[in-house]
Amino acid sequence: MKFNPASILSKTPRKLILACFCVAMIACQQKGETSAPKAENEHGQPVYTDRPFIQDYSIRYYLEPNAPVTELFAVSADRNYHIHVLSDKGILVPGNGSLMYPGKLVPDKAYTQMLPKNIRAMATYQNHTVYLDNAQVFSNGWAGSLQIDHQLPGARIFAPGNDFHFLVSDGNSLRYLDKNSEIIWEGTFPGLKQIKFQPGKNRFLLVSANEVAAFIPGGPIHSLFEESGITYAEPIKNTDQIAIGTTNGYFLFPEKTRITRVPCPEINCITEIDGTLWFGSANGAWKLSSNGENSYYAGERWIPGNDVKDIQKGPENSLLVATDKGLGQIFFQPMTLEEKARFFEKQVRAKNIRYGFNCSQSTLNPDYSSATMNVQPSDNLWTGMYLASQLFRYKVTGEAEARQNALEAFEAMERLHTVTGIEGLFARSFERDYKIENTKTEGWQKRELQSGSPATLWLRANDHPNWTWRSTASSDQTVGQIFALTTVLELADDSLWKQRALNMLDHLMTYIVDNDMYIIDVDGQPTMWGKWNPDYVNSFPTNVGDRKLYSSNIVAFLQTAYQFTGNEKYKTAAYGLMEKHGYLENLLRPFSEIGPSKDDELSAILSHEWNHSDDEMYFLAYWGLYPYAFTPELKEQFNTAIKDHWEMERPEKNALWNFTYAMTGAPDFDLTQSIEFLQQYPMDLRNWKVENSQRKDIELIPDNFRGQTTTELLPLGEIPLYRHNGQIFELDREGNGQTLISAGDVWLLPYWMGRYLGVISAPENK
Repeated sequence: MKFNPASILSKTPRKLILACFCVAMIACQQKGETSAPKAENEHGQPVYTDRPFIQDYSIRYYLEPNAPVTELFAVSADRNYHIHVLSDKGILVPGNGSLMYPGKLVPDKAYTQMLPKNIRAMATYQNHTVYLDNAQVFSNGWAGSLQIDHQLPGARIFAPGNDFHFLVSDGNSLRYLDKNSEIIWEGTFPGLKQIKFQPGKNRFLLVSANEVAAFIPGGPIHSLFEESGITYAEPIKNTDQIAIGTTNGYFLFPEKTRITRVPCPEINCITEIDGTLWFGSANGAWKLSSNGENSYYAGERWIPGNDVKDIQKGPENSLLVATDKGLGQIFFQPMTLEEKARFFEKQVRAKNIRYGFNCSQSTLNPDYSSATMNVQPSDNLWTGMYLASQLFRYKVTGEAEARQNALEAFEAMERLHTVTGIEGLFARSFERDYKIENTKTEGWQKRELQSGSPATLWLRANDHPNWTWRSTASSDQTVGQIFALTTVLELADDSLWKQRALNMLDHLMTYIVDNDMYIIDVDGQPTMWGKWNPDYVNSFPTNVGDRKLYSSNIVAFLQTAYQFTGNEKYKTAAYGLMEKHGYLENLLRPFSEIGPSKDDELSAILSHEWNHSDDEMYFLAYWGLYPYAFTPELKEQFNTAIKDHWEMERPEKNALWNFTYAMTGAPDFDLTQSIEFLQQYPMDLRNWKVENSQRKDIELIPDNFRGQTTTELLPLGEIPLYRHNGQIFELDREGNGQTLISAGDVWLLPYWMGRYLGVISAPENK
């Protein structure tokens, strides 16, 4: 039956049947929006045409640790791509930063004559930066000819108007001057904290803590709006509205309704950029999207500090966010999914490959120059997922690099079998010159259950005396092994490579079958989680997920082994489990019946919450459960079970789950949500601290078995980094940015799987 997604879908790239598309301007796309699929592939499934979308990512520039600067006030960008940041110690500029290499804010030495000046305010006017000091309004643009003597020694607030006219204030007195330094008008406005020009009405807005007033040149000051706690006012272009920020939300004047459903109601600044309102607060920045939702940018994934001082438009499709700890420059760049894939492909090879393994996370040097990759208890699983991604990529593109990547990953997984010296028993990992260690001593099972970490048993390798290997293989490792071996047997183009994979599969499954459905460790005892024997599996109550999971996995394993070896013992074993021991009933049990149990201590521990590692194990093993079903009747039953699982997982919008369901030929597999997953997944894969539970614009739902915190999933760029075995609805997580997770299993697998299945097209750079 092979990997055939008529059972699956076709194994080879195919010509996509394209329908007509309405071309929308990329600039109109908001964060997280995708164009609806318009085409269908040859199996009647929708296809996403890979055109450029808007990808956001950030470059951060930090204040020097020992610098005398203590506060930032404003930021400005001019037409020469220069970015200027006003601090209490003068003008700073960003230095030497990129996506993964943080930069620093350093003193601006471009104009040495400006260094002694006491700059008190700064603004952008006609694409040039204009400064205010104790004597003048001036600029280095326009050949330096703009130089207005304001004769207001305490001046600290100003705003440009029409025709190079400026309104200047010291917080009480006001002077309206023309470009020749002539005072056109004088007045007062006590407690003034901000001036903003509203071009459509040819007026200046005067803002204090309790009032927003208007001054039209040639007329008096008149009050517009009164409210306590006013912090900022921003006129909205081409309308009569003014966004007025306060310490408790904002107003859209002339409406008097306070809007507090925002991430943080303590608003510091508001800026309109290209028709979009941006808000800076005491806890991050956000934009008001076209759908009325807030797109939140907080934490060091996006900005150096969360106390936002100013937001302005930056060069090259970027946003400048001045904070208490430095400057964040958030870029919004057109990018296809394949271009994003190329970025991740390079990063995985540079930072996450260890002896051919896909190291799920690495520790970064502060300068990002290198990454420390240590042994991981799930090297099998992460590497198997990366290997599959590269074979999908190779099948779609024919790129030799993808084939080589897959081969090297395979060789690492193959050595996991040879280092043990026991045919069929594979290692968790291996390492050069590593210590011999054994924590698998009396009471190890209880310790492992309580800690969630597998016991460490390191033994000398069979092939080289200076290498060691880690024992205690588990079911999730087996899933990774068989998923990888299946893709090799289906997609590799080398008969010798396939034979090696077939030998590994046969030896592994023979070891399990001959040992009564256990992985027997070097001590002669079953490993903690390598158990598919009916005495173990059926000891759980029917509502405990492990009973369903292990039944589903082992049937998939045995079907796969029979598919490629033709050995009847695997088929006989599978039918024995399904017919004599209820494994078919177990695996078909609806997910709605899965929940917590207190029948015994082990059941209670394993079922106190939904286990998302189980989801990963289910879905990867579905690639052997559905296509290799022994009969059409079983295939239909397995399809029903997979759909039931997918329906349960739909709120997570996970592209890997959705595309695995698409493998069954399902016409509706949430393609749009899958593309959102791939587009929204952040480019910066470091473990930055993320906080959302304090937000005032989200509604939390009661505690539940699945651990879902909100009705709708937040955009992936706003939540902690998600791995497929994690809780995607997690709102908060600690982090310091020193750990980099691998995109090999998290992003590249679902992307290249979607390409292989023909539900994502090759890129169209139009």
